Amino acid sequence: MGMDAHYDSQSDTAEKVLPAVQHSVDILSVRQTHTHSFWIISVARALAIIVLLIGGFVFAASNLNGAYHTALSRLSDMGGGTAAGFMLAGLALYLQCLEPGKLQRIGVWICAVLLLLLSSVSLLLPLKGIAFPAFDILISSAHPACSIAFILAAAALALRDLRIKTNRYPAEYLAALIIVMNLIALLGYAYQLDSMMHLLQHNNVPLPSAVTFIFFGVGSLMSRPAHHLMSIIVRTAPGGQMLRRSLPQVLALLVLVDWLVDWGAEQSYYHYRAVAPLLTLINCALILLIFWRTAARVDQEYGARLHNAAALAETTALLIAVSDNTHDPIFVKDNQGRLIFANPATLKQFDKTWDKAIYRNSRDLYPDPDEAEKIDREDQHIMSTKVSETLEQTLHLPTGVVTYQTTKAPWLDKRGKVLGVVGISTDITERKLAEDSLRERESQLEKTVIERTTLLRELTNHLETVREEEKQAIARELHDNMGASLTALSMHLETVYKLFPNEDKWVDRKGRIQTLLNVLVATTRRIQTELRPNMLDLFGLKAAIVEQLDELSQRSGLICKASMPDEDVAIGHQMEIAIYRMLQEILNNVTKHAQASRIDVILDLDEDRLALTVRDDGIGISDSRRSNTTTYGLRGLRERATFFGGNVDIRSNDGKGTVIAIEIPLAPPTGL
Repeated sequence: MGMDAHYDSQSDTAEKVLPAVQHSVDILSVRQTHTHSFWIISVARALAIIVLLIGGFVFAASNLNGAYHTALSRLSDMGGGTAAGFMLAGLALYLQCLEPGKLQRIGVWICAVLLLLLSSVSLLLPLKGIAFPAFDILISSAHPACSIAFILAAAALALRDLRIKTNRYPAEYLAALIIVMNLIALLGYAYQLDSMMHLLQHNNVPLPSAVTFIFFGVGSLMSRPAHHLMSIIVRTAPGGQMLRRSLPQVLALLVLVDWLVDWGAEQSYYHYRAVAPLLTLINCALILLIFWRTAARVDQEYGARLHNAAALAETTALLIAVSDNTHDPIFVKDNQGRLIFANPATLKQFDKTWDKAIYRNSRDLYPDPDEAEKIDREDQHIMSTKVSETLEQTLHLPTGVVTYQTTKAPWLDKRGKVLGVVGISTDITERKLAEDSLRERESQLEKTVIERTTLLRELTNHLETVREEEKQAIARELHDNMGASLTALSMHLETVYKLFPNEDKWVDRKGRIQTLLNVLVATTRRIQTELRPNMLDLFGLKAAIVEQLDELSQRSGLICKASMPDEDVAIGHQMEIAIYRMLQEILNNVTKHAQASRIDVILDLDEDRLALTVRDDGIGISDSRRSNTTTYGLRGLRERATFFGGNVDIRSNDGKGTVIAIEIPLAPPTGL
């Protein structure tokens, strides 16, 4: 039971899909027909030009005399009036082959009216015995059959696009009648039959006139390939293909057989009374052969169509099975943006039935006009570039707001022409909600990190301030208490030195005491300077750096060179202390580990940054030690620089020294 329901569902879907597929096939057939029509109209234009040139050539030749007239006597049989008629007919036919327009229609009507007047005058006035010498060149020597053909031609031109209720065009039948009339005369010339050449008149129809009328009739039919008679030949349907393949062969074969039979009678191979039975027998055999061959070809094409239909049915069933059992919307649009295929998931998102969705454009399917216009622009872009794209679309549908990831591809025929767009969508609404939630959490986390970083910066700033205040307090205590005590002790010792006996051992002891006291005073001053550099407080960063380098040079014997800006370094006191401490840490590391003999310190200051570069000629620093974050000295450098929004770059080559570059922006970082 369930299986039957499944097949019924597939059958219903197939009934809905096949009209859309047929519609697409019809579009392809129309395009192929349009290609054939272009070439047919081109041939019609060429025939119109030939008719116009023949008429103009004969009209000019009819006014010549002497040798020229004798050389063109065969063409001159047409007559000046007939030539003028062909000029009008050829011009009207050429205008009729152009793009339709108001001026074009007016030109065709004028030529048709003039042609009708000319043919009527040339037909009626000679019958009434009326002569107009001034217009003799136009109305004389015109065969009545030519005048009648011109009247039919004028009617065919005037009624070119008139259609009657049975979807027939009278102009086509008038053009066919012109061709038949003049074919009779042409066959009369071919078989030398006076009755056929006269067309029930006393004079022969001029051979050039008959040929030119046939050109005009064929061109008139071919000028409108979409009309009933020509459309049968132009179409890509089997009937049109059969006519294009078989009709020329059949006509040529019949004419050849008739000519051979007539030639055999003239050569006395058999009596003329045997011509009719021979033609009947041969024509019947030829028609039987042609019909048999046509039937075999039709059967062959029918078998191929059955095979293709079976393959199409299998493919359609597979497509239906895939499209019906997926929750992803699958759709196909033509090049006009109309929906020609949609699976149940697509119809569900529109909340429409198949009948209400088929052949509808985006504005009819999507509630939001802006979204519909955007989708149409995307489809046009896909068709113009002929490149597949994957797009993300958030749509307001009757089922709610849905986000789709849609892949669209151009629908191309075998020749590469764009027929429309094929697309498949995937509902990513839940994923987008999860992404939005994650993005919101990331934003909150980032905000929290910024807040915590600000707090840490404030705490670090507070700790650094407390540490500097403690160092300043210790330095003040050393200066006030320890310094005063050492000064008092030195004064008391000067009094004590006078009480020592004047002996060598006491003189030696006095010298050692004095040296020890001087060392103690120097150490106290050095510690005091390291804790709180008075030079930095009194004279600024440049003087403090120079003092620090001079002290290092005296203490360690290193060659210390400093390069300072000429102007005063006007930065905040807090940054001055940080720069001083970082330089102090770098110099301590160089003294302990670098084994250097020279140190260069470069202080650079511009509008937005301060750069401190320390370069030595020591043994360098290894990569492992440079990237070690547990070392207090290097970590302290980076922490101090980061606190002010700066960075530390350490470059080293084994045996070629180390370069430590510190850059700090003068503008304080956010949150500082």
